[in-house]
Amino acid sequence: MAEIVLGAGTSHSPMLALNAEQWPRYAQGDLRHQELVFPPEGWAMPYDEGLARVPTAVKEKPLTDEVFSAQVDACQGGIAELARTFAEVKPDITVIISDDQDEWFFEDNMPTFSVFWGDSVPIIPRSLAAGFREPDIMQSIADGYGDVALDVPVASDLGRHVIEHMIQNDFDVSHFTYLHDNYGGQVARRYPKENGGELDSVRTTQPRPQGLPHGFAFVVKRLFDNEPNTILPIFQNTCYPPNQPTPKRSFEFGRAVANAVRSWDSDARVAIIASGGLSHFVVDEWLDRTVLKALEEKDSETLMTIPRNHLYSAASETQNWIAVGGAMADTDLNFETIEYVPVYRTPAGTGGGWAFGRWV
Repeated sequence: MAEIVLGAGTSHSPMLALNAEQWPRYAQGDLRHQELVFPPEGWAMPYDEGLARVPTAVKEKPLTDEVFSAQVDACQGGIAELARTFAEVKPDITVIISDDQDEWFFEDNMPTFSVFWGDSVPIIPRSLAAGFREPDIMQSIADGYGDVALDVPVASDLGRHVIEHMIQNDFDVSHFTYLHDNYGGQVARRYPKENGGELDSVRTTQPRPQGLPHGFAFVVKRLFDNEPNTILPIFQNTCYPPNQPTPKRSFEFGRAVANAVRSWDSDARVAIIASGGLSHFVVDEWLDRTVLKALEEKDSETLMTIPRNHLYSAASETQNWIAVGGAMADTDLNFETIEYVPVYRTPAGTGGGWAFGRWV
């Protein structure tokens, strides 16, 4: 039977592709952001409204070159340590649990869970998004998710086994084995507002060639240095209501994935990694520290009962870590936080909790 030899979690923020000088310029984009979700209520609002509400202690966070430089070093150190761990353990297959954000899934097809099990999957270097941020920043971000065209091998046999195991264990996963030449569509952000309504925001992505989504490509580029071993991409729709899994469902999903791996008739050594999170686009240290502590203590009850109001927008990627927490729950591997860096990049507390950890 296959053996789970490593677990891991990594943030994959665009900020992780930038240097300290670029961070404050990147943050200027937050001032125009209309869809920020602020803890603890989880209400969506524009930057200016959020700024008026955040505590004074958040507004007074130092946003200096020295702070950003130290945070960049800590984040890059966390990535390097995870890369070193993968190089040492040398798993035959890496199962990547992440989410899609307007890349492969749109509202013509938005599954809660999905497994890609084609023979391989491309990484396509990204083109710049004109007018979004300054060209040097956009180039760094694009390169951070894959600067070399690659054809990444996929563990298709394991993928089919996982799908069949999940179906037999009450998880109705979708599946796909090939890609279209172009992807595009619409996705609504149905996040709650203070008045009891919800955000009325729909983004349209024009059809374009799209390789491996960024949460997966980040692992190949930054942890495998463009020399990937075989992967298995597994998707959760963490970001977009109304069919997000609950934290309990994510935890149980991860546990079922691990059971599927262990029941596979193979001598493969398998790693499982969560890509994404923790809190963003507004820092929520309560969420980040609660989840990291629960992972360290194998506290499944806490992981399964994280309140939904802390998991709207991209903070929902924390559920990828919760899923891998479920996958590691029945192993002898224990979690350790390599780095946790709460990055406040504006007075409104926008930024994120960038974290890197492993089960060894």
